[in-house]
Amino acid sequence: MGKNEDEKKKAERSCLNTAIQNLLSQRGDSKRIGKLMTGCDIERQFEERPDFIRYFSPTNDNRRGTVVGIEHFRVDHISNLTKNNKYQSLGIIHQKRTHAYYNKWHETIQNSEDIPDSSLTEMCDILSSHFNNAAYATIQTFVSSFKQTIDTHMESIDEYERAIKREAKKRNAIYKLIILIDVHSAFRNLFFHYNENTHYENTPVVLMLDSIIAMLEKADKRVDYYVLCFSDTLNIKTKTIAFDAKKIRGSLKKMHIPIYHYCGADLFLPEGEAFVKDYHMEMHHEECGEEITFRAYPTMNIMRPEYKLKFIYNALRCACFYLARKEPVVTDLEVEKILEVIKPFIVSWRKCQGDNWSYEPVLLPLPTIDYMDNAFKAFEKRWKLGDL
Repeated sequence: MGKNEDEKKKAERSCLNTAIQNLLSQRGDSKRIGKLMTGCDIERQFEERPDFIRYFSPTNDNRRGTVVGIEHFRVDHISNLTKNNKYQSLGIIHQKRTHAYYNKWHETIQNSEDIPDSSLTEMCDILSSHFNNAAYATIQTFVSSFKQTIDTHMESIDEYERAIKREAKKRNAIYKLIILIDVHSAFRNLFFHYNENTHYENTPVVLMLDSIIAMLEKADKRVDYYVLCFSDTLNIKTKTIAFDAKKIRGSLKKMHIPIYHYCGADLFLPEGEAFVKDYHMEMHHEECGEEITFRAYPTMNIMRPEYKLKFIYNALRCACFYLARKEPVVTDLEVEKILEVIKPFIVSWRKCQGDNWSYEPVLLPLPTIDYMDNAFKAFEKRWKLGDL
Protein backbone atom coordinates (compact mmCIF):
# COMPACT_ATOMS: atom_id res chain seq x y z
CA MET A 1 0.00 0.00 0.00
CA GLY A 2 1.48 3.36 -1.07
CA LYS A 3 1.79 6.38 1.19
CA ASN A 4 -1.24 8.16 -0.30
CA GLU A 5 -3.36 4.99 -0.06
CA ASP A 6 -2.23 4.51 3.54
CA GLU A 7 -3.22 8.11 4.41
CA LYS A 8 -6.56 7.62 2.67
CA LYS A 9 -7.30 4.46 4.65
CA LYS A 10 -6.28 6.17 7.87
CA ALA A 11 -8.68 9.05 7.15
CA GLU A 12 -11.49 6.61 6.30
CA ARG A 13 -10.96 4.67 9.51
CA SER A 14 -10.79 7.88 11.55
CA CYS A 15 -14.15 9.01 10.14
CA LEU A 16 -15.63 5.56 10.76
CA ASN A 17 -14.46 5.51 14.39
CA THR A 18 -15.77 9.05 14.99
CA ALA A 19 -19.14 8.14 13.51
CA ILE A 20 -19.40 4.99 15.63
CA GLN A 21 -18.46 6.84 18.82
CA ASN A 22 -21.02 9.57 18.13
CA LEU A 23 -23.82 7.15 17.21
CA LEU A 24 -23.29 4.88 20.22
CA SER A 25 -23.87 7.92 22.46
CA GLN A 26 -27.30 8.41 20.85
CA ARG A 27 -30.51 6.40 21.15
CA GLY A 28 -32.91 4.38 19.03
CA ASP A 29 -32.14 3.69 15.38
CA SER A 30 -28.98 5.81 15.47
CA LYS A 31 -27.48 3.63 18.20
CA ARG A 32 -28.59 0.46 16.40
CA ILE A 33 -26.87 1.56 13.17
CA GLY A 34 -23.77 2.49 15.17
CA LYS A 35 -23.67 -1.00 16.69
CA LEU A 36 -23.90 -2.59 13.24
CA MET A 37 -20.77 -0.67 12.28
CA THR A 38 -18.79 -2.04 15.24
CA GLY A 39 -18.48 -5.55 13.82
CA CYS A 40 -15.12 -7.26 13.27
CA ASP A 41 -13.26 -6.40 10.07
CA ILE A 42 -13.34 -9.16 7.46
CA GLU A 43 -9.90 -9.53 5.95
CA ARG A 44 -9.88 -9.68 2.19
CA GLN A 45 -7.08 -10.84 -0.05
CA PHE A 46 -7.18 -7.59 -2.00
CA GLU A 47 -8.25 -4.09 -1.08
CA GLU A 48 -11.69 -4.16 -2.63
CA ARG A 49 -14.77 -2.03 -2.53
CA PRO A 50 -16.54 -1.19 -0.34
CA ASP A 51 -13.94 0.38 1.96
CA PHE A 52 -14.89 -1.82 4.95
CA ILE A 53 -16.71 -5.10 5.34
CA ARG A 54 -17.48 -6.11 8.91
CA TYR A 55 -19.25 -9.02 10.53
CA PHE A 56 -21.65 -8.30 13.35
CA SER A 57 -22.25 -11.48 15.32
CA PRO A 58 -25.81 -12.52 16.25
CA THR A 59 -26.95 -11.61 19.73
CA ASN A 60 -28.36 -15.13 20.30
CA ASP A 61 -28.31 -18.56 18.63
CA ASN A 62 -31.73 -18.06 17.02
CA ARG A 63 -30.54 -15.13 14.91
CA ARG A 64 -28.26 -14.80 11.91
CA GLY A 65 -25.26 -12.52 11.91
CA THR A 66 -24.99 -9.47 9.67
CA VAL A 67 -22.29 -8.68 7.13
CA VAL A 68 -22.05 -4.89 6.85
CA GLY A 69 -20.41 -3.18 3.90
CA ILE A 70 -19.36 0.43 4.56
CA GLU A 71 -18.35 2.74 1.74
CA HIS A 72 -16.83 6.07 2.77
CA PHE A 73 -16.47 9.26 0.79
CA ARG A 74 -15.75 12.88 1.56
CA VAL A 75 -17.66 15.99 0.45
CA ASP A 76 -16.00 19.40 0.71
CA HIS A 77 -17.71 22.75 0.68
CA ILE A 78 -14.35 24.33 -0.20
CA SER A 79 -13.85 22.87 -3.67
CA ASN A 80 -13.06 24.21 -7.10
CA LEU A 81 -14.37 23.34 -10.52
CA THR A 82 -11.47 22.07 -12.64
CA LYS A 83 -11.02 22.40 -16.40
CA ASN A 84 -12.52 18.93 -16.96
CA ASN A 85 -15.69 19.99 -15.10
CA LYS A 86 -14.92 17.98 -11.96
CA TYR A 87 -14.92 19.28 -8.42
CA GLN A 88 -11.61 19.02 -6.59
CA SER A 89 -11.50 19.15 -2.79
CA LEU A 90 -9.44 22.06 -1.46
CA GLY A 91 -10.56 21.60 2.13
CA ILE A 92 -8.58 18.37 2.42
CA ILE A 93 -5.46 20.15 1.15
CA HIS A 94 -5.79 22.73 3.93
CA GLN A 95 -6.36 19.95 6.45
CA LYS A 96 -3.18 18.13 5.35
CA ARG A 97 -1.11 21.32 5.38
CA THR A 98 -2.36 22.17 8.88
CA HIS A 99 -1.55 18.70 10.22
CA ALA A 100 1.89 18.79 8.59
CA TYR A 101 2.51 22.19 10.19
CA TYR A 102 1.54 20.86 13.60
CA ASN A 103 3.81 17.82 13.27
CA LYS A 104 6.69 20.01 12.11
CA TRP A 105 6.51 22.73 14.73
CA HIS A 106 4.64 21.69 17.88
CA GLU A 107 7.65 20.19 19.73
CA THR A 108 9.93 23.08 18.78
CA ILE A 109 7.39 25.65 19.96
CA GLN A 110 6.69 23.76 23.20
CA ASN A 111 10.40 23.55 24.01
CA SER A 112 11.35 27.12 23.06
CA GLU A 113 11.09 30.31 25.04
CA ASP A 114 10.32 32.22 21.86
CA ILE A 115 8.16 31.12 18.96
CA PRO A 116 10.40 30.84 15.86
CA ASP A 117 9.69 33.59 13.33
CA SER A 118 9.74 31.08 10.47
CA SER A 119 6.90 29.08 12.10
CA LEU A 120 4.73 32.21 12.27
CA THR A 121 5.49 33.05 8.63
CA GLU A 122 4.53 29.51 7.60
CA MET A 123 1.29 29.75 9.60
CA CYS A 124 0.44 33.00 7.80
CA ASP A 125 1.04 31.29 4.44
CA ILE A 126 -1.28 28.40 5.35
CA LEU A 127 -4.03 30.75 6.55
CA SER A 128 -3.69 32.97 3.46
CA SER A 129 -4.04 29.98 1.16
CA HIS A 130 -7.11 28.76 3.06
CA PHE A 131 -8.87 32.14 2.95
CA ASN A 132 -8.07 32.48 -0.76
CA ASN A 133 -9.86 29.17 -1.42
CA ALA A 134 -12.72 29.68 1.05
CA ALA A 135 -13.67 32.98 -0.62
CA TYR A 136 -15.09 31.04 -3.56
CA ALA A 137 -17.04 28.47 -1.52
CA THR A 138 -20.75 28.80 -2.31
CA ILE A 139 -23.86 26.69 -1.90
CA GLN A 140 -23.27 25.57 -5.50
CA THR A 141 -19.80 24.18 -4.74
CA PHE A 142 -21.25 22.34 -1.75
CA VAL A 143 -24.28 20.81 -3.50
CA SER A 144 -22.51 20.13 -6.81
CA SER A 145 -19.51 18.43 -5.19
CA PHE A 146 -21.97 16.36 -3.12
CA LYS A 147 -23.84 15.33 -6.27
CA GLN A 148 -20.67 14.50 -8.18
CA THR A 149 -19.39 12.28 -5.38
CA ILE A 150 -22.67 10.47 -4.69
CA ASP A 151 -23.19 9.83 -8.42
CA THR A 152 -19.67 8.43 -8.76
CA HIS A 153 -20.14 6.02 -5.87
CA MET A 154 -23.59 4.93 -6.96
CA GLU A 155 -21.98 3.70 -10.20
CA SER A 156 -20.10 1.12 -8.10
CA ILE A 157 -23.11 -0.27 -6.20
CA ASP A 158 -22.98 -3.56 -8.14
CA GLU A 159 -19.39 -4.04 -7.01
CA TYR A 160 -20.23 -3.26 -3.37
CA GLU A 161 -23.18 -5.65 -3.43
CA ARG A 162 -21.21 -8.53 -4.96
CA ALA A 163 -18.47 -8.26 -2.33
CA ILE A 164 -20.92 -8.05 0.59
CA LYS A 165 -23.07 -10.92 -0.70
CA ARG A 166 -19.99 -13.11 -1.12
CA GLU A 167 -18.97 -12.65 2.51
CA ALA A 168 -22.57 -13.03 3.75
CA LYS A 169 -22.96 -16.32 1.89
CA LYS A 170 -19.83 -17.74 3.59
CA ARG A 171 -21.38 -17.01 6.99
CA ASN A 172 -25.07 -17.68 6.24
CA ALA A 173 -25.62 -14.06 7.25
CA ILE A 174 -27.88 -11.24 6.16
CA TYR A 175 -26.17 -8.21 4.65
CA LYS A 176 -26.47 -4.44 4.77
CA LEU A 177 -24.84 -1.58 2.86
CA ILE A 178 -24.01 1.65 4.66
CA ILE A 179 -22.81 4.79 2.90
CA LEU A 180 -20.65 6.87 5.26
CA ILE A 181 -20.41 10.47 4.05
CA ASP A 182 -17.72 12.71 5.56
CA VAL A 183 -19.26 16.18 5.11
CA HIS A 184 -16.95 19.17 5.59
CA SER A 185 -18.48 22.64 5.39
CA ALA A 186 -17.28 26.20 5.85
CA PHE A 187 -20.57 28.09 6.12
CA ARG A 188 -20.59 31.20 8.28
CA ASN A 189 -23.29 33.26 9.98
CA LEU A 190 -26.46 31.34 9.20
CA PHE A 191 -29.96 31.84 10.60
CA PHE A 192 -32.15 28.76 11.08
CA HIS A 193 -35.93 29.26 10.98
CA TYR A 194 -37.94 26.35 12.36
CA ASN A 195 -41.32 26.12 14.09
CA GLU A 196 -41.64 29.93 14.11
CA ASN A 197 -38.37 30.23 16.03
CA THR A 198 -35.04 31.50 14.73
CA HIS A 199 -31.56 30.71 16.00
CA TYR A 200 -28.19 31.96 14.79
CA GLU A 201 -24.94 30.02 14.39
CA ASN A 202 -21.72 31.75 13.38
CA THR A 203 -19.95 28.50 12.44
CA PRO A 204 -22.65 25.89 11.81
CA VAL A 205 -21.61 22.28 11.26
CA VAL A 206 -24.85 20.41 10.57
CA LEU A 207 -26.71 21.57 7.48
CA MET A 208 -29.46 19.11 6.57
CA LEU A 209 -30.68 20.59 3.30
CA ASP A 210 -33.69 19.61 1.24
CA SER A 211 -31.56 19.61 -1.93
CA ILE A 212 -29.17 17.05 -0.38
CA ILE A 213 -32.00 14.85 0.90
CA ALA A 214 -33.66 14.89 -2.54
CA MET A 215 -30.36 13.74 -4.01
CA LEU A 216 -30.09 10.80 -1.60
CA GLU A 217 -33.72 9.85 -2.26
CA LYS A 218 -32.92 9.49 -5.96
CA ALA A 219 -29.82 7.36 -5.31
CA ASP A 220 -29.66 3.57 -5.69
CA LYS A 221 -32.26 1.83 -3.52
CA ARG A 222 -29.84 -0.93 -2.55
CA VAL A 223 -28.30 1.37 0.07
CA ASP A 224 -29.70 0.45 3.50
CA TYR A 225 -28.42 3.29 5.68
CA TYR A 226 -26.76 6.67 5.28
CA VAL A 227 -24.43 7.93 7.97
CA LEU A 228 -23.51 11.60 7.63
CA CYS A 229 -20.54 12.73 9.69
CA PHE A 230 -20.66 16.54 9.67
CA SER A 231 -17.62 18.62 10.58
CA ASP A 232 -15.75 21.79 9.79
CA THR A 233 -12.67 21.74 7.56
CA LEU A 234 -10.28 20.74 10.37
CA ASN A 235 -12.60 18.31 12.21
CA ILE A 236 -12.70 20.55 15.28
CA LYS A 237 -16.46 20.10 15.69
CA THR A 238 -18.25 16.94 14.57
CA LYS A 239 -21.79 15.60 14.69
CA THR A 240 -23.08 12.36 13.20
CA ILE A 241 -26.58 11.64 11.92
CA ALA A 242 -27.67 8.18 10.70
CA PHE A 243 -30.92 7.28 8.99
CA ASP A 244 -32.73 4.60 7.03
CA ALA A 245 -32.11 5.04 3.28
CA LYS A 246 -35.57 3.64 2.47
CA LYS A 247 -37.44 6.28 4.52
CA ILE A 248 -35.11 9.23 4.88
CA ARG A 249 -37.59 11.98 5.72
CA GLY A 250 -39.52 9.77 8.11
CA SER A 251 -36.31 8.81 9.95
CA LEU A 252 -35.21 12.43 10.28
CA LYS A 253 -38.66 13.49 11.45
CA LYS A 254 -38.58 10.75 14.09
CA MET A 255 -35.27 12.21 15.36
CA HIS A 256 -36.72 15.77 15.27
CA ILE A 257 -34.10 16.87 12.72
CA PRO A 258 -35.44 19.61 10.43
CA ILE A 259 -34.71 19.55 6.70
CA TYR A 260 -33.99 23.13 5.67
CA HIS A 261 -34.47 25.03 2.42
CA TYR A 262 -31.29 27.01 1.83
CA CYS A 263 -32.03 30.66 1.01
CA GLY A 264 -28.66 32.38 1.28
CA ALA A 265 -27.64 35.25 -1.01
CA ASP A 266 -25.59 32.87 -3.18
CA LEU A 267 -28.60 30.62 -3.91
CA PHE A 268 -28.96 31.76 -7.53
CA LEU A 269 -25.29 32.30 -8.33
CA PRO A 270 -24.31 30.43 -11.52
CA GLU A 271 -22.04 27.44 -11.00
CA GLY A 272 -18.39 28.42 -10.79
CA GLU A 273 -19.13 32.03 -9.81
CA ALA A 274 -18.87 33.89 -6.51
CA PHE A 275 -19.54 37.41 -5.27
CA VAL A 276 -15.79 38.14 -5.46
CA LYS A 277 -13.20 37.82 -8.20
CA ASP A 278 -9.40 37.89 -8.06
CA TYR A 279 -9.55 37.46 -4.29
CA HIS A 280 -6.16 37.46 -2.62
CA MET A 281 -5.49 37.46 1.09
CA GLU A 282 -2.07 38.13 2.55
CA MET A 283 -1.44 37.61 6.24
CA HIS A 284 1.47 38.99 8.23
CA HIS A 285 2.43 38.84 11.87
CA GLU A 286 3.81 41.50 14.17
CA GLU A 287 5.55 40.87 17.48
CA CYS A 288 5.52 43.36 20.32
CA GLY A 289 7.10 41.85 23.41
CA GLU A 290 5.19 38.68 24.23
CA GLU A 291 2.19 39.69 22.14
CA ILE A 292 1.82 38.44 18.56
CA THR A 293 -0.69 40.12 16.25
CA PHE A 294 -1.85 38.65 12.95
CA ARG A 295 -3.04 41.10 10.33
CA ALA A 296 -4.99 40.27 7.18
CA TYR A 297 -4.67 42.25 3.95
CA PRO A 298 -7.31 41.14 1.43
CA THR A 299 -7.65 42.49 -2.10
CA MET A 300 -10.51 41.61 -4.44
CA ASN A 301 -12.95 42.75 -7.09
CA ILE A 302 -16.52 42.57 -5.83
CA MET A 303 -19.82 42.29 -7.66
CA ARG A 304 -21.60 45.60 -8.25
CA PRO A 305 -23.93 46.22 -5.26
CA GLU A 306 -27.04 46.74 -7.41
CA TYR A 307 -26.42 43.42 -9.19
CA LYS A 308 -25.71 41.56 -5.94
CA LEU A 309 -28.97 42.97 -4.56
CA LYS A 310 -30.80 40.98 -7.26
CA PHE A 311 -29.42 37.76 -5.82
CA ILE A 312 -30.31 38.82 -2.27
CA TYR A 313 -33.86 39.75 -3.26
CA ASN A 314 -34.48 36.49 -5.10
CA ALA A 315 -33.16 34.43 -2.19
CA LEU A 316 -35.42 36.51 0.07
CA ARG A 317 -38.39 35.75 -2.20
CA CYS A 318 -37.72 32.02 -1.80
CA ALA A 319 -37.36 32.39 1.97
CA CYS A 320 -40.72 34.20 2.15
CA PHE A 321 -42.35 31.47 0.06
CA TYR A 322 -41.17 28.63 2.33
CA LEU A 323 -41.79 30.54 5.56
CA ALA A 324 -45.38 31.20 4.43
CA ARG A 325 -45.73 27.42 4.12
CA LYS A 326 -44.19 27.01 7.59
CA GLU A 327 -41.29 24.98 6.20
CA PRO A 328 -37.77 25.17 7.72
CA VAL A 329 -35.54 27.80 6.11
CA VAL A 330 -31.88 28.75 6.55
CA THR A 331 -30.68 32.20 5.49
CA ASP A 332 -27.33 33.94 5.56
CA LEU A 333 -26.54 37.30 7.13
CA GLU A 334 -27.35 39.42 4.06
CA VAL A 335 -30.74 37.82 3.41
CA GLU A 336 -31.71 37.69 7.09
CA LYS A 337 -31.03 41.39 7.53
CA ILE A 338 -33.40 42.25 4.67
CA LEU A 339 -35.91 39.64 5.86
CA GLU A 340 -36.18 41.18 9.32
CA VAL A 341 -35.96 44.87 8.39
CA ILE A 342 -37.51 45.20 4.90
CA LYS A 343 -39.99 42.30 4.67
CA PRO A 344 -42.75 44.11 6.64
CA PHE A 345 -42.84 46.69 3.83
CA ILE A 346 -43.07 44.19 0.95
CA VAL A 347 -46.55 43.94 -0.56
CA SER A 348 -45.77 41.83 -3.66
CA TRP A 349 -43.11 40.82 -6.18
CA ARG A 350 -42.71 41.76 -9.82
CA LYS A 351 -40.55 40.42 -12.64
CA CYS A 352 -37.44 42.46 -13.33
CA GLN A 353 -36.96 43.90 -16.77
CA GLY A 354 -33.84 43.00 -18.72
CA ASP A 355 -33.39 39.39 -17.59
CA ASN A 356 -35.43 36.19 -17.47
CA TRP A 357 -34.83 35.06 -13.90
CA SER A 358 -35.02 37.78 -11.27
CA TYR A 359 -37.77 39.44 -9.26
CA GLU A 360 -37.85 42.59 -7.18
CA PRO A 361 -40.09 43.53 -4.27
CA VAL A 362 -42.93 46.02 -4.53
CA LEU A 363 -42.55 48.10 -1.39
CA LEU A 364 -44.70 50.37 0.70
CA PRO A 365 -43.14 53.81 1.25
CA LEU A 366 -40.16 53.23 3.55
CA PRO A 367 -39.76 55.28 6.74
CA THR A 368 -37.00 57.86 7.17
CA ILE A 369 -33.33 57.09 6.63
CA ASP A 370 -32.75 57.45 10.39
CA TYR A 371 -35.46 54.89 11.07
CA MET A 372 -33.87 52.39 8.66
CA ASP A 373 -30.38 52.99 10.07
CA ASN A 374 -31.67 52.35 13.57
CA ALA A 375 -33.51 49.23 12.41
CA PHE A 376 -30.31 47.79 10.93
CA LYS A 377 -28.35 48.66 14.10
CA ALA A 378 -31.05 46.97 16.21
CA PHE A 379 -30.73 43.87 14.02
CA GLU A 380 -26.97 43.72 14.65
CA LYS A 381 -27.47 44.29 18.38
CA ARG A 382 -30.21 41.64 18.61
CA TRP A 383 -27.95 38.96 17.13
CA LYS A 384 -24.71 40.32 18.71
CA LEU A 385 -23.06 40.88 15.35
CA GLY A 386 -20.96 43.90 16.32
CA ASP A 387 -17.62 42.08 15.95
CA LEU A 388 -18.29 40.54 12.50
